[in-house]
Amino acid sequence: MENTFSRIKHILGEIPFFEDFSSDELDFFSRNVSLRYFPAQTVLFREGDIADYLFFVVEGMVDVRVEPTDSKQIIIATFDRGCCVGEMSIVDDYPRSATIVVTKPSELLLVTRNRFESICQENPPVGIKFLHGLARNLSMRLRKTTGRFADLA
Repeated sequence: MENTFSRIKHILGEIPFFEDFSSDELDFFSRNVSLRYFPAQTVLFREGDIADYLFFVVEGMVDVRVEPTDSKQIIIATFDRGCCVGEMSIVDDYPRSATIVVTKPSELLLVTRNRFESICQENPPVGIKFLHGLARNLSMRLRKTTGRFADLA
């Protein structure tokens, strides 16, 4: 079991999202996430599902897809190593806004809403640091989306 935590801590240390975390903070955080493997074509969740976790891509690749009214799926983003996906599920209680499909065999680090809330209660500075990272990710994605809309005008 200790080997798993050491591996997770090492993985976290290589993800840019956690670059401001100290060794002790990474150690604490590594004990509050789970590492899971998913084969290609696994649907992690569907648009409209109730959300309760986010994940970081350790290895592999996932697509973010939406299904407009004509039933054709549109890939709106692809995420690979180091990317955080599903942040909104930690921030709000709304259903998933898109479908996530594993496109290459993937190893993912999962953070559930319950674990995030426990982190915030047990170690508020780590919870705040993590929440700040989520806000930064969401802000960067919003800026990117705004830029795309501006390009269309």
